[in-house]
Amino acid sequence: MNKFTNQLASSGEIANGPDAFFKNGFERLVNSPNQSELWWHNMPLPDGSRINGVSEDKDLQFKMWNAMQIASNGGLENKCVLDIGANDGFFSLAALAAGAREVTAMDMDWGTWPKNISYAAEKWHLTPTIVTADFRTYHFRDRYDVIFFLGVFYHLENVFDCMKKLRMILNEKGVIYLESQMSSLQVDVPIFEYSSDIYNTIARQDKASLGKVGISNYLFPNESAIMNLAHSYDFKITSLDGPDNLYTKENPTRRLFKFSKD
Repeated sequence: MNKFTNQLASSGEIANGPDAFFKNGFERLVNSPNQSELWWHNMPLPDGSRINGVSEDKDLQFKMWNAMQIASNGGLENKCVLDIGANDGFFSLAALAAGAREVTAMDMDWGTWPKNISYAAEKWHLTPTIVTADFRTYHFRDRYDVIFFLGVFYHLENVFDCMKKLRMILNEKGVIYLESQMSSLQVDVPIFEYSSDIYNTIARQDKASLGKVGISNYLFPNESAIMNLAHSYDFKITSLDGPDNLYTKENPTRRLFKFSKD
């Protein structure tokens, strides 16, 4: 029985541990039970319901998790995890459900942060460390075995300094799970497609929000750019495409990669 199971069992709400969080399907959808303005994640709740997030695909976060190929039952046993851009906290709580020893959830002070993650963590009786900060300037005292970098990359003005920082705070043998919107341009060299409001790029820049971290877009890589980035900063890289990756299959402009530090 891991820490997650113990916490749930002691609460008297539920007793089947990680299976509860990763349960297929849901009893019903509930609209913002904490009166938040919106939920980005379709968050499961211990009573079998699921919070109605903005995505029409109510299994979207579960498909992303499955695409990362992390075993739900103990796949992060005893790992120290950092979730950058944690948003509503689905992946932070999933990491704890999968046995992580510690999880730090980090995001900027905007909109629904940290209101939503705090609500979901309380419901699950889980205790991620919640940090409101910009990871690019934050002084990290710890090092991490696993870093989630999901839906963040293309919001970065300087991807190169950020990759250096991620490598610096990653333990030896650590891994980064990186998910990104990709360029649709078919070329044989590494490129970063520069998002724009005046040209027909894969997604808009949203110039009016350039001063708001995590809202506007900057650079969309092609696969060669991701591979070259890993080479530049001495990571081994694995594309997480495959027949079981429903996330990319159903969202072909989104890709997941695993960066490994030797």
